[in-house]
Amino acid sequence: MSHPTLRTAAVAALATMLLASPLAQAQQAPTGKVKTKTKRAQAATAPAPAAAGAALAPPPPPAEGPRPPRPGDGGPLRPAGPGPRQGGAQALTDFSGTLLSYTADNDEQAYDAFTLKTSAGTETVRFARHQAQALMAAAKAGSQVTVAGFRDTDPEGRTTLHLVSLTVGGQTVRDVPPPPPAALPTTETTTVRGTVQRLLQGPNGRPNALALNDGTIVRLSPDAAEQLAEKLKVGATVAAAGTLRVPAPGEVAAKPVRVLRAQTITLDGVQFLVR
Repeated sequence: MSHPTLRTAAVAALATMLLASPLAQAQQAPTGKVKTKTKRAQAATAPAPAAAGAALAPPPPPAEGPRPPRPGDGGPLRPAGPGPRQGGAQALTDFSGTLLSYTADNDEQAYDAFTLKTSAGTETVRFARHQAQALMAAAKAGSQVTVAGFRDTDPEGRTTLHLVSLTVGGQTVRDVPPPPPAALPTTETTTVRGTVQRLLQGPNGRPNALALNDGTIVRLSPDAAEQLAEKLKVGATVAAAGTLRVPAPGEVAAKPVRVLRAQTITLDGVQFLVR
């Protein structure tokens, strides 16, 4: 029989060897270190928080598409009033008779109509100004012509006959859009001075121009004319600077008229920018 003290010493030595092995150390490793390493790894990969009080960058604004045009952007001007219909079908009427004379029913004194005598009476036929040269070359006063056109009514209830085509001696002149200009027209800037002889209005009844005592027409925007209405009186002395109107290709003037599109106007010693 072995002595009890020896057996106890042998068991203690064996336990010491087992506790010293790597497997035992790994199984007995404290869990706190693993959690600390895990937290450190997460902190290394997570984004850094914003500093206290730091302003966050605003999100980028949404992309904007092109806005619709607005009045006053400098686009092409449209004639006032309803004018000829732009879509759908329009009934045409034929008129045959004698062309009596060409007329200019506008402030610029550019031919835009002619008088036609038919068996039923007299008609005023209106056409686009750029058609004047072609029409006047084809049909002189006294010519027998056939006109195709349609009627339209303005806001005041007046009926107008619009030309679509004119036939004379086997030749037909049609109302077609003007060709694009080969080059931009040369503009001339000048300053005019004079006394207001009368106030002019557009087809919608809003003031849009001044007729001076020397025959010059000073064009204003309707908004500017309304804002300056208290100062724009017959007999008032004005000075205006701007560009002179250039006649469009195909126009024919009944008499020369200087038309100024005002950019500035001086009234009672105060100069105003016209927009």
